[in-house]
Formats: sequence, structure tokens, C-alpha cells
Amino acid sequence: MTTKVLSIGLGGVGAIVAYTLCRNNPTDLELTAVIRSDYDVVTSKGYTISSVDYGGRRENGDPKESENAIKGFKPHNVVKSLEQVESGPFDYIVVSTKVIPSTAGNNVWDQVEANKAKLLKPNSATSIVLIQNGIDIEQYWKNLQKEAFLISGVSYISSTNSKGTITQYSHDSLLLGLFDITMVHDQLAIAALEKFNILYSNDINSTKLDHNSRFTRWKKLLYNATYNTVCALTDLDVGQLYELKDSVHVIDEVIFPMMKEVQKIANIDLHKYDYGSYEQYIDDEHVTKMIKLTELYDAPQNYQPSMLVDARSGRLIELDIILGNIIKSYKKNSEDGGKKIVQEIPYLNLLFYLLSMVQHRLKSTTK
Repeated sequence: MTTKVLSIGLGGVGAIVAYTLCRNNPTDLELTAVIRSDYDVVTSKGYTISSVDYGGRRENGDPKESENAIKGFKPHNVVKSLEQVESGPFDYIVVSTKVIPSTAGNNVWDQVEANKAKLLKPNSATSIVLIQNGIDIEQYWKNLQKEAFLISGVSYISSTNSKGTITQYSHDSLLLGLFDITMVHDQLAIAALEKFNILYSNDINSTKLDHNSRFTRWKKLLYNATYNTVCALTDLDVGQLYELKDSVHVIDEVIFPMMKEVQKIANIDLHKYDYGSYEQYIDDEHVTKMIKLTELYDAPQNYQPSMLVDARSGRLIELDIILGNIIKSYKKNSEDGGKKIVQEIPYLNLLFYLLSMVQHRLKSTTK
């Protein structure tokens, strides 16, 4: 039986996800992609993919490898909007868009809900896989939670899309779990999760089940709430930040204390949930390891985190789900309702206000 997948958002991450699903399952999977800005390029020529995993790029960026790039990859069906989709309903809806709330009806969750009659199978037979950044993103899909299972996908990959040319700089690692801890004993939900894990796994990438998706999302925020945000604010890539490591001590005096604030808020939040034997918390080793790995892999590539790419391109940044929801979590869980926020999390608090101004500028230029 053919598995039907709808892919929404084929940026640097989403395009690799789509390619991997099609590559792994050449005869028993049909992928429909919603593509807007790259529609003409993809329908005429397909994607060109330069990947450290599948060909076209080595981790040191050897340009001689470019001739081995994957050329002409096309999803089975390509449409410009959900309204044009005719190949449903789907077993999985994979969402890899940026999480930027906008006016009602314009968000991807509103659009999926508006078209649910032709997108969703009955009896929760469709799963929505959110391969996106941030914490508490599942709240936006609350109107569909009784009709579809929500799967959390946390991707560790450095990949960009430039007008249909995908460059994957680092190894693809994807953790898949259920957002709702109460669903861990639901056999249908577990079966849907495990099947998607099988569909995506191969002998090249690193894919595994995530038994505590909330911890995993907080752990990734050690990077996204620090490097991602600081790069967007300063217009510097990760390599340029590390050029200031010894002279201005940017890593020790800015990045490290910000990570410690994320660690504090994350662990207060994680204590509220009962994950049993899968209970996990952010410890000091997670912080130091994140800093070391970033210096080892992202800095030499002069990697541009997603918020920096968006800011440089004049697009809105994922401020709310990367930083705003962290602030909300602190205020919700602190005993005084966040009255001591300036004393307790000064770096994150100030950065949120500064980036709110950047967001305001971006909004005024994107109208």
C-alpha cells in the first residue's frame, strides 16, 4: 500500500526531508509538495542538492565535489497552495515551515484546518509531523489535535535553500517523538510514529525515536536562543562570533550566560512533567558540549543560522517560538509571575526586547 505524504515548507530542511523520504521509498511512497517561491524552478528543473550525506559536498566544503550533486529532484506532485491539492487524504502531513504567527487564516495551521476534509483521513489516521524549531509550537494546532496525531521532529542539520539549490552542510540527524505525553500508551499514535521513523531512516542519516520530545526541544534551544538570536541581532555569522572569542570574549560573556538562563528555565518547566524512566534535564555538560560542537562544526563553515538568513533577506524572524515562548514559560512558572525577570534572566529578557525592535523593522519593510 502506498504511503501518501504531504510536505509543506521545502526550505533547506524541508527539501532534504522530502528527498530522503522519496529516496528511501522509491516505489511505495507518494509525496505531494506545496511550493510557492520556487514553484517554477522545481517544476521545470527540479531541485539541485549538494549534500554531505548524499553527494555533492564534503564536510570541509571541497568544491570539487559539486559535480556529484543531486540534480533534478522533483516531488511526485507539486502545487502552489493547499487549495490546489488533489492527491489527498494523507497518511502524514510534514510541516517544515518557519513558525511565524500571522493574521488568522494565513497561518499554515489555519490553512490545514480549512482544507481538512480533503487532507485528513478519518479516525486520526493522519499524523502531522512538525519538523520545526521552538517550544510550545503544538499549541497552534490545538483545533486539530482530536483529528490527527502530532509528531515532534527536532532536526539537527545545517542546510539552506537558495532558489531551488539546496546546500546541506552537516549530517542529517532527526529525533521523532509525540508532543503529548499522555499518548505514549496509545497504540495507534505509537504505530504512526514508528512507521514514520522507518520511512525516514536509512544507513546514512541518524534517525531515532524521541521519548521526551519536550526535553529535546529545550536542548535545541540552547543553540537557537543564543547563537541564532545573537547572530540575527548583530548581523554576524557563527564564524565571525568565534573570531571574537578571545579578544572580546563573546562566547564566555554573552553566549554562555544566555545558555545558563535557558538551562534554568528549561529545568523548571521539565519538572512539571512525568516522563518516568525517560525523565531528563539540561545539565552543565549539555551547555559546554553545545559550545564546543558549534565551534567545531559551524564556526569553520561561517554558518548562518536561520534567523540571520531571514533578517538579512528582510523576512520576519521566528522570535516568538524561539525566544518569546521561553520568556512566557519563565513568567508562567516563576513564583512571582516574572516580576524579577530582569534579575533572574537579564540576557534573554534584554535580547527579546532588542529583537522585538528588529522584528518591528522587518514588518515595516515587508508590507
